Amino acid sequence: MKAYSQDLRDRAISMFESGYKRKQVSIILGIHYETIKDWIRKYQKTGDYSSKQHLSKGAKCSFTDKKSVLEYLQENPNALSAEIRDHVAPGLPISTFKDSLSRMGITYKKRDRIYSTR
Repeated sequence: MKAYSQDLRDRAISMFESGYKRKQVSIILGIHYETIKDWIRKYQKTGDYSSKQHLSKGAKCSFTDKKSVLEYLQENPNALSAEIRDHVAPGLPISTFKDSLSRMGITYKKRDRIYSTR
């Protein structure tokens, strides 16, 4: 579900602070009462009522040791991804390791076997 805009959230909090009841804000803005109540509760508790949608970029990366990968590649420039994984992260599934390489900005050109970093 798409998040409400920050402007709409700001208007709701502003209306509440200027004396409108939660129910009135809900009716005027056409937003469900529970949503308004949640925004106000968050605002009163933390001072922040912004959307938290799209802040996460998926699961946490399992392998983050970019330095060891680059060092291995300096010594073994033609190494395959499985060989690199076996040396720097044994036991890690190859798909997870390849995803980690991608997240670290290390790309693998299969045809030329050239590694580069962004």
